[in-house]
Amino acid sequence: MMKQLHAMKIFLFAVVMALAVSGTAMAGSQDFTLVNGTGQTIREIYLSPTKSSEWIYQDELGKNVLRPGQEIFLYFSPRDNVQYWDVKVVYENGNEDYWMGLDLYRIYSLTIRPGGASSIEMI
Repeated sequence: MMKQLHAMKIFLFAVVMALAVSGTAMAGSQDFTLVNGTGQTIREIYLSPTKSSEWIYQDELGKNVLRPGQEIFLYFSPRDNVQYWDVKVVYENGNEDYWMGLDLYRIYSLTIRPGGASSIEMI
């Protein structure tokens, strides 16, 4: 009886740990590094699920700017269980560029260039 109880405790512990690990793996799985390869200073960054009509994450730089060659790590809420995202940047001169339909479950580093995404590093 004691061996069965001990085995049951070990089994339950393994199940709980497996669930915890799988939940952690999904948390922030869209997080990625954005590298400014545009040659211009970026003053604002916006992110939105591709199917959304509004920018969910607005002005991710706050009072900072992202100069050419600099990078920023962008974090997502674990609740954002969306695979495809759009990115919008606003440059110091007010011009904007967009990158649409980015699979953020597969991208961990994205170097943006004017007019489209390039230098995408995949997991």
